[in-house]
Amino acid sequence: MHNIHLRPSDDPEQQLIQRVLSTYTMEPSWEAERGSGGMNNSTYIIKMNGERYVLRQYETHNDQAKIRFEHEVLRTLGRSNFAIKVPSPVEIKADEHTRTFLPIQDSTGKHKIVALFRYCAGSNPVWNTPEQLFELGRAAGALSSAMSKLDILLQPAYPPYYQIQDAYPLCTPHKLMQLCQTPPPELHACADDMRDLARVLPALFEALNGMEQLPHQLVHGDLNASNVLTNEQGQICAILDFEFATWDLRVMELAVPMSDLLTQDQHEEWMWLALEAMIQGFCENVTLQPTEREAIPQLILLRSLDVVMHFLSRMFEGTDEPAVAVQQIQKLKERTDWMALHEGRLRELLVQAI
Repeated sequence: MHNIHLRPSDDPEQQLIQRVLSTYTMEPSWEAERGSGGMNNSTYIIKMNGERYVLRQYETHNDQAKIRFEHEVLRTLGRSNFAIKVPSPVEIKADEHTRTFLPIQDSTGKHKIVALFRYCAGSNPVWNTPEQLFELGRAAGALSSAMSKLDILLQPAYPPYYQIQDAYPLCTPHKLMQLCQTPPPELHACADDMRDLARVLPALFEALNGMEQLPHQLVHGDLNASNVLTNEQGQICAILDFEFATWDLRVMELAVPMSDLLTQDQHEEWMWLALEAMIQGFCENVTLQPTEREAIPQLILLRSLDVVMHFLSRMFEGTDEPAVAVQQIQKLKERTDWMALHEGRLRELLVQAI
């Protein structure tokens, strides 16, 4: 049976899935439902021969080098002794050479890349208590330790976070400063925030000088609640979405989830307890150097800045509506305001908790 939410049998989605599965030489009988996907991909949950798979269609690029690197990281990590599950790409058996993704043309005529992964059970966590963030920190630290031992011969496709001047040709730091100083009409909803950011961003760009001297390794680079799964006991059982894995600062694996935590709708004391728990969990597996701890406040803001430049680039490409970039600009402003008030206390916490 072929079924996607009971859509008609001639639905283009069903045709695409059938075409992909036949290339993988999978069973001819299957069921499918749309997954939650994300900003960068569409997903389908495939049920076939008593097993479940995830069919992922990359929506924002069709760069085979990027996907080849991501899959090589996943395959190598899967062969290691890392205890938490990660997506396992399925090999296309019909090929003479090992391949785990497939270029296609979708129903609109656009060229895309799809890949099939074995399903990881679990659900995205909701952070109800500060103590739950210890689990996220510990998982991030365990992953960091495991990734530091991987031997990947391929070159990563993405630059480190701190080389942000090379990451977004459509939204360079110079272009961003121009936008902030003179916000365009489509960003009217956050124009005041942008003008405020124009006064603080130069110091952040300046703070990135010298970051290349900190310890580097392979990192996931996007650990947050949407990219981990928990079991019924609340333990993190899977880490997903290695699309942005690259060679970067080791400490970014902690700075990224700390940054994402700062826009949680929680009271101040809850936030401090959660930050402390996350730091302690991470440092069960990773011993940070003093210079890495010193860099964390700026790296927290860098993560948010990177997201802003990413979604502004997508806006310029026509991939997203301006409202998506507006939301991220507002979050960056919230984080810069928070850091202006609390950087001293955060630095004290980093010394005490590590």
